[in-house]
Parts: sequence; structure tokens; C-alpha cells
Amino acid sequence: MTVLLRKRTIRVFLVQPRVLAAEALAMLLERDPQIRVIGRSDAPGSAELGRLRPDLIFIDADELEVDIEAALSACEKVSPQSRICVVSAQHRPGAMQRALAAKADAYVAKDTSPAAFIELVHLVANGDSYADPRIAGSMLRRRAARPPEPSELSSREHEIARLIADGLSNRDIGKRLTLSEKTVKNHVSHILAKLKVNARSGVAVYAVRHGLVR
Repeated sequence: MTVLLRKRTIRVFLVQPRVLAAEALAMLLERDPQIRVIGRSDAPGSAELGRLRPDLIFIDADELEVDIEAALSACEKVSPQSRICVVSAQHRPGAMQRALAAKADAYVAKDTSPAAFIELVHLVANGDSYADPRIAGSMLRRRAARPPEPSELSSREHEIARLIADGLSNRDIGKRLTLSEKTVKNHVSHILAKLKVNARSGVAVYAVRHGLVR
């Protein structure tokens, strides 16, 4: 007899005071049958959030009455096992850096495509991190590269990590650095292992959160 494995439902909670905005985001996310929006609150750290304890919390940073650090702390206090994604219209690198430094698991701009929104829900719910590549890439390009710590990345790996943050594929990185795609793939594997992240998006998050490029 064949046993069908049921796919896990990702339970999402929205911290969004604007009801229409929350309903629009819920409709978008629930296009995916594996995603279910289970609640909404006007403020982080609500009793309902503590009761429901979702897999993933979306916080609208533009609507908060407290700073992002306080909001993340309040959510973590009542639902410590939940992963947190900060959503904002701001494309300022500083806003993303503050959120990630305060231990947000993801930062995404509101003009992200619907498909990318749904993809990042699966990514973050499965334990990876996400930094909007447009913001992370512009930040890392603007800053002067600083030699990495000897215990972390080599100079070549540091260069590849910055190109990953720019959103380049292995093939494009190879063309940029005159390396074979296989060589780039090996470097990427080493970077993921050294930084202890599971996906390329985690490289950009690590770079921002830990200041690999200042």
C-alpha cells in the first residue's frame, strides 16, 4: 500500500495594523496551498500571537509604533520558536541592517514580486535566512571591501560572497572573475560551510549582520 506523505502547512501571523493591507498580503500568501495565515495583530507581542505561536511572523516595519528592535524583542518573547520576516517599503540599507542585526530572519521590500514573496516564506520557514538582494547588493557594492577575518573567508571567497549578495549566478560569477562554473560552485560550497548557512540568501544576511563588509 502506498502511503502519501502530507506536506507541512506553514502557519503565518501578520503584525499589520492596516486591515486591508493585511487581507491583501493574506490573499497573496494563501495562493500557495501550503501557506495559511492564522491571525493578525495591530502590535507585536500580542496575546493572540503568544497563543497561536506561528511558524512565521510578518512584521510591517512601516506601521510600527515602536522601533524595530523593540518589535522583534516583543515577538520573540511571546513566541520564541517563530521565525520573523520584516517587511518594509524602505530600500535603505541601514533599515535592513538594523532589522537583521536585531535578529530578524528576513528583510524584504514591499515591491517584491508575489512569486518571490511566496518563495521566501518557504525558505525562511525551513530555517534559512533572507535579505532582499537588491538592498544587500547595493549596500555591499557601495562599501569598501575589507579583508575578511582569517578564520572566516579567504579573499577569493569574500569576493564571491559579495557577488552572491549582488544576485549573480555561479555562471555569471565565473564570467566576472574568469573562473569555471565548477570552480565557483566549489567556492560557494566552502562559503556556505564556513558561514554555517544552508542557502545563498544566507550569505548576504551573514554579510550584513556580521559586518563582513564595512
